Amino acid sequence: MTILEFMRIVGFMLRALGALVFGVGAGWLVIHVLKWQLWQLAAAAVLGLMATFVLLGHWTDGGGAMGAFGLGAGGGLLVWGLLEERMEQASKPRRPTRR
Repeated sequence: MTILEFMRIVGFMLRALGALVFGVGAGWLVIHVLKWQLWQLAAAAVLGLMATFVLLGHWTDGGGAMGAFGLGAGGGLLVWGLLEERMEQASKPRRPTRR
């Protein structure tokens, strides 16, 4: 194994890690925009996320970066989507109990 082959492998791993982090950020941004309930902004955010998938799939070598971006975006959407619901439930006042 030459140094160039080693650096290529490291590059693939770093590209996948960067795509994962970028995907988490993109997922958070879409959830953040969707809670404002402006349909124009929500449509632009969802279309932008889909366009990022297409562009990432077209211009990167291998499927690792696109898979990592998909995992990151999906994880970000799920985590922050579920956190929003839990935070809304926690902020509701509880019913007083009778003693």
